[in-house]
Amino acid sequence: MRNVSPSDPLLEGLTEEQRDAVTTAANPLCIIAGAGSGKTRVLTRRIAWQAQEGTHDPRRVLALTFTRRAAAELRARTRRLGLREDVAAGTFHAAALATLRRFWDHTGRTHPTLLDRRMAYLARAHPRVDRAVIADLDAEIGWARARLITPETYGEAAEAARRRPPRSAAFVAKAYTGYQESKRERRLIDFDDVLALCHATMQRETAFADAQRWRHRHLFVDEFQDVNPLQFAVLESLRGPESTLVVVGDPDQAIYGWNGADPRFINDIDEHLPGVAVAYLRTNFRSTPEVLAAAGRVLDKEPQPAHRMTGDAPTVVGAPLDGEGLLLARAVRARRKPGAPWRHQAVLARTNAQLPALRSALEGAGIPTRSRGEGALLRRPEIMDLLERWPAKGSLSGALADERTAEHERLDAERQAMVDAFLDLARDHLVLEPDATVDEFVIALRHDDRVGAAGDAVELATFHSAKGLEWPIVHLVGLEDGLVPIAFARTKAARAEEQRLLYVAATRAERELHVTWATERTVGDKVHRRAPSPWLDAFVTADDTTAISPDLDELRERVGHDTPDIDLTDLVTPVVESLTAWREHAALKAKIAPGAVLSDTALHGIAEARPTTIDELAAVPGVGPGKARRFGPRLLEISSPIG
Repeated sequence: MRNVSPSDPLLEGLTEEQRDAVTTAANPLCIIAGAGSGKTRVLTRRIAWQAQEGTHDPRRVLALTFTRRAAAELRARTRRLGLREDVAAGTFHAAALATLRRFWDHTGRTHPTLLDRRMAYLARAHPRVDRAVIADLDAEIGWARARLITPETYGEAAEAARRRPPRSAAFVAKAYTGYQESKRERRLIDFDDVLALCHATMQRETAFADAQRWRHRHLFVDEFQDVNPLQFAVLESLRGPESTLVVVGDPDQAIYGWNGADPRFINDIDEHLPGVAVAYLRTNFRSTPEVLAAAGRVLDKEPQPAHRMTGDAPTVVGAPLDGEGLLLARAVRARRKPGAPWRHQAVLARTNAQLPALRSALEGAGIPTRSRGEGALLRRPEIMDLLERWPAKGSLSGALADERTAEHERLDAERQAMVDAFLDLARDHLVLEPDATVDEFVIALRHDDRVGAAGDAVELATFHSAKGLEWPIVHLVGLEDGLVPIAFARTKAARAEEQRLLYVAATRAERELHVTWATERTVGDKVHRRAPSPWLDAFVTADDTTAISPDLDELRERVGHDTPDIDLTDLVTPVVESLTAWREHAALKAKIAPGAVLSDTALHGIAEARPTTIDELAAVPGVGPGKARRFGPRLLEISSPIG
């Protein structure tokens, strides 16, 4: 390879770490690309660079992505970089299906029929089962297939993973078995079969496999942190002795473990790709230092270096009972500068169920919205089931009254929350149209969907669906325990994924980040007190050098004397009081609950341990490295035993 010159057009504008990732000859190579670090830019520049250097034939490149949109963007960028030949880029499923079709054509075999809607097939096979249960069954079978789990081993695997199977593990295993047998009888394959068959064919048909490995000698994988065991098996089957491999991903953005993805492939990269070299893209080009500092505190890590200039600190506000929507509408309107488009702002929530009420509040304030949820409201299975029970031409108020007294199959917490949100929309509709029919209400909702598709509108999205996107101003809503983390995240791994999910949501913001949580919420007919998310304090900007100063002189004087009759309680209590005063001030300044700054356990632990260094402070239960770095100097000053 010739000497690398930063003036080469393909290297212009790249940082040193980006240039290294583009030009290194290492194989295999793993690029750990932090949020906003320009991973797609580096990936496409590397493909173009290797083609320019003559080390790669672009016709022999295969780039594997997780969405068609990402594949299209990759192809478009490589064309703009001057590649005459289109790079082969597609999802794992698309690449596997293309490989299988070549094999079937080569051997003269009839192509099986591709089943593109597993949920609809399952619904026909179980006509008496609610759609919500079918949706959960579909998800469980998908999770099992991704993890290479058979119907026979599903029960044990689901218990080990603390899954929440619909009805029972036995019900899922039986339905899974029936589904597999039915497909074989009808010569059907689904998308998971495509991956499994591709892997089996490449393992079994050695001559064909060698030809495919020659055809695509240079493999690139985007979003490697989202790979599941079945996809990794396919990748390994496509890789031969002469292959080159580059994988790009970020362990801190691994948020699809619930769907079968396994972050161990990137976390333990040396085990899965022996001899791999690792390059790092650390600098964030998207967000301000203040946004990145908050995001770093969410993960309890040092923040990414920022390329942007400094900006405003995040804000945190606790909403009163049923006031979240109004508070949000005021904040969105206040952040819109004259002439600025609405689309520069996004509202991100943990669940789809939170979005309808927020959308109603924003549009009620004259703010246009559009939704990027994971499925339109009226197409949600639990909502479709509910509407099937309601008479289309009947009274909406009558349907709501019947719903209060009817008994139906119990839904999981998130689906029930979506139903509750839908019922709230129906009640709101009745305020305007007391005599509305069910059909009139549904038509109004569909009209809202059309309005929500307007070009210039505030985006409403879940944390998951916001991944890969960015906005100048982001509002994170509902940062309460039970939502963030979600209540059913019961394992250590699940809670860690929830933590990463909040990090992903926070790093969607370019310039401003605004956080709200509700101190109380109405659920059904009852008012429930809400506790703040354990990670809410990451967004608190209480640099409390001006906080209430404790009177330490007397305590220091007493500690400085060898006075055996001093009870330890006499020394601890004043420190706790001083720490409590500081905490109250910090909480008041940030408009959050005091416990979101530091717990009572942490305050007493500091007072008793009387740490003298940041490391000692971090070791106190309830403090940890993040809070120790953030509040350390002030806490050490308050608790210092030195006279």
